[in-house]
Amino acid sequence: MQTFSDMRRNSTDQESLKLFFLSLVIVFGQIMSSLYPWIPPFSGFFFCYILLYFNVEGKIISLSLAFLYLIFYDMNRGFFLFSYIILFMLFYHVARYKIRDFTQCTNCILASYVIIGYFGHYLINCLLAYFSNMPFPYFSSHYFYYISIDSLLAFLFFSRIPR
Repeated sequence: MQTFSDMRRNSTDQESLKLFFLSLVIVFGQIMSSLYPWIPPFSGFFFCYILLYFNVEGKIISLSLAFLYLIFYDMNRGFFLFSYIILFMLFYHVARYKIRDFTQCTNCILASYVIIGYFGHYLINCLLAYFSNMPFPYFSSHYFYYISIDSLLAFLFFSRIPR
C-alpha cells in the first residue's frame, strides 16, 4: 500500500480541470454564437462578472479568462480590439458605485450592468469608428434578445453581489 500513497487527489488539479473545461465551453459557445445569431454571445454576462468580482480575492484566473473572452469577442465580431477593456476602465471608476447607491434592487443592478455591457460597448465602438474615420458598427435588434438572455443568466448566477 505504500506505493500508492502519492496517488491522492489534489483539489488544485480539480480547479485546473474545471477552468480548462470551462474555457473549452466558452470557446465552443463563441464559435456557435458566431455561426447562429439566435445563440447569444454572453458578452454582457461576462462584463457583469468582471464588474462584480474585480476586487475579490482568488478570482484572478477566472477574471483573466473573462477578459480573454471579451478580447476574443472583439476580434471575432469585428469590433475594435480592447474596446471592452476601455469600457471597463471608464465604467468601473466612474459609475459603478453610483448605480449601487441609486438602487438596492440586486436584479436592477445586474440588468443595468448587462445593458451597459452591450450599449456601452456599442457606443465606445461608434466613438472609435468616428475617430478613425471608419463605418459605424451595425446595431441590430438581436441586442435586445441578447440583453434579456444575459440578464436572466446574471439573475440566476449572481444572486448575491459582493461588496
